[in-house]
Amino acid sequence: DPWAILDLGGWLSAAALWGATTCTRWSDRALGAGLGWRCLASSVGATLATAPLTALALGTVAMIGIGLNFAAIPVAALAVPAVAASLLAWPLWRGFAEALAGGAGLALHGLELLARAGAGVPGGHIVSEPGPITAAPWLLALVALLWGLGGGATRLEAARRWGWAAAAALWVALAGPLGRYAADPSGQLTLHFLDVGQGDGAVIHTPGGHVVVVDAGPRTARGDAGRRVVAPFLTRHRARGVEALVVSHAHADHVGGAAAVLERFRAGVVVEPGAPFDDPAYTRFLDAVAAAGITWRPGRAGDRFAIDGVRFALLHPDTAWAGWGEDLNEDSVVLLVEYGAFRALFSGDAGLPVEQHLRGRVGRVSLLKVGHHGSRGATGDAWLDELRPQAAVVSVGANTYGHPSPEALARLRRRGVPIYRTDRDGVVSVTTDGVTMTVKARGETASRELTSAKR
Repeated sequence: DPWAILDLGGWLSAAALWGATTCTRWSDRALGAGLGWRCLASSVGATLATAPLTALALGTVAMIGIGLNFAAIPVAALAVPAVAASLLAWPLWRGFAEALAGGAGLALHGLELLARAGAGVPGGHIVSEPGPITAAPWLLALVALLWGLGGGATRLEAARRWGWAAAAALWVALAGPLGRYAADPSGQLTLHFLDVGQGDGAVIHTPGGHVVVVDAGPRTARGDAGRRVVAPFLTRHRARGVEALVVSHAHADHVGGAAAVLERFRAGVVVEPGAPFDDPAYTRFLDAVAAAGITWRPGRAGDRFAIDGVRFALLHPDTAWAGWGEDLNEDSVVLLVEYGAFRALFSGDAGLPVEQHLRGRVGRVSLLKVGHHGSRGATGDAWLDELRPQAAVVSVGANTYGHPSPEALARLRRRGVPIYRTDRDGVVSVTTDGVTMTVKARGETASRELTSAKR
């Protein structure tokens, strides 16, 4: 099959074999041919040889594999020959072949269980956004490994070379900002609307360096946006924790990635409507909250909290509202974020009924996260006449629902509202000092004085 050359699994197998044999040849000469040294050398070699590929294609490197291989390599050393022997014995002695295959199957199942256990170890995987930038440090680590082994290096010479490489890497790390997401000395608030596909996912950085996450994107057969997009974004911005995770509602395109985020980052509190909903994504999220012992609160209209001078107010859901419990979308958390004259409204998937319910209670906003991915059943004329946003963000991806709808986009355009879309613009970042607002998307920057600040 000529297309097999494009198969990631084939490349990983070849790279792992090359890395393992290269390191083992050196360890046999410099450290000895004992089983422990061989397992360590082959594990390190296979992991670093495959790391650039997995970081490039998957955005993850499983360092836990170095330890797991001490158990996996001996098991594989029995299972693989047993599989080969069962195939050879089948034409001659089927009973013996079946016994070999059965034993090999148990061993292979043990490898699968070992891999699953390793996948659940906190910190066992280094996760970031897939791409060349993520792969580059691992490629340099592989080059450093080969440099240490090269030229018939002795154990002491290899250690000296790796020491120099580690010192260089440390200086590079120290050259960048350290610690958690740094406080902005200019006192700015930043809102990032992430490209999570067909779903919602936003990260808010307060002036003091704290993080609030609003929704975490979908989790589908194609991938987990929390693991693939949101958690790597937080890692790149050096977040050590999440002050609050606000989930607008229990639909999978909003809550699906939340469990993966909670696996990587400790949250101070989780806020969501708490409306009963039988769905695996929502159940997985609740299990993650319970397992981590995180404070959980059902968000209700009137709830408020403040972080670094940024005010967060829940305008919805309202359990006293006649529509409560009829439609999960209409039970979405509607969140108002205020900083100085800046006001941003996160509408979740709330539509026209909620907009009618909240009419007259919100007033002008600087930024609108368009409701329900731009559905024609949201962002109505009366709502826009009250909000009069200076910019609007549509969080959307490839879908069969027709989002964003021509009707919703037309209503925004008639009012001259600049529209940003995550499916076309990628990450949309909005920065404000409470007086002005700057929107960055697809390499372009637009600044506006906040309307309410002109008064």
